[in-house]
Amino acid sequence: MANNIPFQAMGKTVSVNVTGAANTQSNVFTITADSPCQQYYIANGDTNFAVYVAISTSNTLTAQLPETAANYVITIPPYAYKVFTGPQVSPTSNVYARIIGDGANAGVYITPGEGF
Repeated sequence: MANNIPFQAMGKTVSVNVTGAANTQSNVFTITADSPCQQYYIANGDTNFAVYVAISTSNTLTAQLPETAANYVITIPPYAYKVFTGPQVSPTSNVYARIIGDGANAGVYITPGEGF
């Protein structure tokens, strides 16, 4: 459940990266939390390019650019962060993430937790 509090991390931060050319998908990364939560703090450290993040309970998820396909991705602008609500993650239930970026060597940091 989303809380009206400052963001509180409830799991370890995962670095999700793709090495290579722009518009290349990353591998699938696993997100785990120390206790049940369903919000994610996502930070894009790139100062020039947006990153598109797909988060799912399935490890077969796909991240595609919004202009090339209709799928569920969260846009993280250059050098920005967002907190959003997604599928619940817990010590016994993993969530998976995959990214694609406008620029080469895209990457984001994802932390599970609660708050805004």
